[in-house]
Amino acid sequence: MVRLEDFAQSREALNRAAVVCADHLARNRNGRWEVFAKSSLTRQVEVTGGRLRRTAEVAESGVGIRLFVDGRAGFAATSGLDGPALRFAAEAARSGASPGSDPMPPARLLGAGPVPPGPDLPPQGWAQHVAGELAVALGALSGGRLQLARAVVQEGCYAWLLTTGDGWSADHSRTVASMLVEVQVGERPGVWREWVHIADPAIFDIESVAGRIGNRAMLTRHRIVTDCGLHDLLLHPEVAAQLIAAISPLFLATTHDRDPLPRLLDRNGLLAAYALTVVDERAEAGSPVVSPCDGEGLPARRTLLLEEGAPRHRVASFADARRFDELPRGGAVRLSYRDRPATGLANLRVVTEDGLPAGELLASSDRSLYLLRPLAPVICDLASDRYSLVASGVWIERQRVLGWHPVVELRGGLGALLRRIDAVGTDSCWFETPRGFVGTPSLLIRRQPVVG
Repeated sequence: MVRLEDFAQSREALNRAAVVCADHLARNRNGRWEVFAKSSLTRQVEVTGGRLRRTAEVAESGVGIRLFVDGRAGFAATSGLDGPALRFAAEAARSGASPGSDPMPPARLLGAGPVPPGPDLPPQGWAQHVAGELAVALGALSGGRLQLARAVVQEGCYAWLLTTGDGWSADHSRTVASMLVEVQVGERPGVWREWVHIADPAIFDIESVAGRIGNRAMLTRHRIVTDCGLHDLLLHPEVAAQLIAAISPLFLATTHDRDPLPRLLDRNGLLAAYALTVVDERAEAGSPVVSPCDGEGLPARRTLLLEEGAPRHRVASFADARRFDELPRGGAVRLSYRDRPATGLANLRVVTEDGLPAGELLASSDRSLYLLRPLAPVICDLASDRYSLVASGVWIERQRVLGWHPVVELRGGLGALLRRIDAVGTDSCWFETPRGFVGTPSLLIRRQPVVG
């Protein structure tokens, strides 16, 4: 199992590694440098049919070094925290440096903001217990028509330390947990899969999660009904998350000549309807990625990206902000010690303060298609203002389910789709997408073309 005692020792090793690296790098008296050290421990537990099938544990640590000396910028990374590896990384960063500008933020911009306390790592046996309770809850909810086929729980903890030759440093540690659930739906072939972000294992609501999974899975048992034409759409949070992820490049800084955003705006300067407000969240409790600063040391904050449909700000690393004439707002991410900081979103979230319960969204349309599950990545051609969405869903009329639509395709103008978002729900959930974590509620979209 992953032992917290070992993790505490690894945090001490990060401090020792930073001191060793600083000693080597301080010899470049006329240069600037930065050391990023990280250690992580992960436990993956698989439960099948109520039985513990396998447990896998992975521990990893290493250091990434950036420097700028005599007009040359260098980067190198190494696995492990022992002395020889650290000396190798320092020498490799120096010897591999190439002409360029200083990519690191000035010391005056660096800082660490407050971070809400994180949850404790679950004790050994927690994953098997949760899987057992979830199986019981799913069976009770469905009258035995849903069976938990497999649950894979991933638990882990990590710590990192960022320090610079300017005398600034910050450190952070946290535990994370998530679960992949596979459910057998009656006699249907295959399984229904759900990914669940676990904000805090100590208060994990099994009944609520079972309800969320079971209610959606049970809808697939209805008879098949297809239709086409212009219809109202209700996007389940998972489908909405894939759509928001697909337009996320619009929220990253870029050059004016390559920027597709102006072509997507209407005459009032709106990208989307008034109902849609989107932020990049970096320090809010319950978010998947929380940190006191971004990937290169700028204080973590919320960045308002879209306010009532109107674009407001964009995120960028310090180097990209300078390159694209943006203000540096702490828009860098650092996936591991092997990577340089890069422009990226941490937790892309749709604001739900003015949202409506999902039941009210359903009741607001006489007939609608409720899209439950994306069947392929949502494709958005930002340059040509087009989108393509393939999903499965159910037809609903006056809150009554008419039938299951296994495969439905939607195509059309992306700007028109976003500006027809009539309302957002309050049922926000986090999802892991190819472009990072996205938190979305259900979205109600009026009058979109549907092809069965």
